Amino acid sequence: MAAWHGVELGDLRIEGERVSMRPFRADDAPAITAAMQDRRMHEFVVLPDPYTLDDARDYAERISRQGRADGTSIEGALVDTVSGRLIGSAGLRLPAGHAAAEIGYLVYPDAQGHGHAADAARLLSDWAFGRELARVQIRAAVRNLASVRSALRAGFRYEGTARAAVDTPAGPADAAVLARLVGDPPGAMLPAFSPLPSDGLADDAVSLRPLRPGDAQSLFEMESDPESLRWAFFCAPVTYADMADFAERSELNWLVGGQASMAIVDRDTDATAGTLTLRLAGPPGVGGIGYTMHPAFRGRGYTARALRLVRDWALRPVVAGGAGFHRLELGAKWDNIASQRAARSGGFAHDGMRLARLRNPDGTISDEIRFVALPD
Repeated sequence: MAAWHGVELGDLRIEGERVSMRPFRADDAPAITAAMQDRRMHEFVVLPDPYTLDDARDYAERISRQGRADGTSIEGALVDTVSGRLIGSAGLRLPAGHAAAEIGYLVYPDAQGHGHAADAARLLSDWAFGRELARVQIRAAVRNLASVRSALRAGFRYEGTARAAVDTPAGPADAAVLARLVGDPPGAMLPAFSPLPSDGLADDAVSLRPLRPGDAQSLFEMESDPESLRWAFFCAPVTYADMADFAERSELNWLVGGQASMAIVDRDTDATAGTLTLRLAGPPGVGGIGYTMHPAFRGRGYTARALRLVRDWALRPVVAGGAGFHRLELGAKWDNIASQRAARSGGFAHDGMRLARLRNPDGTISDEIRFVALPD
């Protein structure tokens, strides 16, 4: 077996308070096989499918040891430190120099929900920093929100999105890139927006939930509608591919980006009736709001209903289950009377005018009528 920076990798075990990593053994194969029968294990990781006991033996006895043999990575069994129970796998890809390493982790279904992936990320990054590495990164498919949440809990900071950067069973996928540097302060990174309440936001006609990839078609129909284009800021054509990309990244943006996009759902049909987006508008605690309604659901007061729901949640303190904003703002072009009417009905008060503020599709600039909602 090879050495890396003077460390023998063959039988290396990395010990942590809650989780540890050791080399895989032949007797791990049955537990690996059982875990890989869960379809969730195949969503973002390219694995043999179906996954057999022979596949598990090959992985435990050969594949997982290749990086240790040639000095390029440390891969092993993730185990509970106290009980020794196998709970997943983890790996650290080692650089040739001192610049950067990359972490991967996979927690088995019966061990999920206990923060073990975050424990593994902290364990391996701390070990790497102790061997003179300056940077450790994690790349996760943009839809792999569980992995992103684990990285944030481990203190990794979101740096951006790399296109077609990770392999998945569905093909190359865009990846969220998160990293820790040796000098970063300890502690978890908070998500950009608080999650919606577990029981959701709803009244007797509409409900709000995070926008999802399956909303792409409804988004395209909304944004390409002539009435929506009339009030758009730019004249660029709206494409389905753009809307699909926006929908795919929307839940990631909720965690690490500048906006939390929600679907306004018609409760009778479960159809996506519109969208409402809460943005970080500038000063801390100030949120900006934008909204669009599907042409099939206009005229029912759904925008005003959604605004009231998000207003009451967003202006509530985080400790009380809200989003912790102290001011919400929105604006409409001076002649967009329908949008202004929805704002007033949604509990927003007139807050003045900004001259020459919003671009029109023909390149001219409109004045903006401003609205605000405050906790009181």
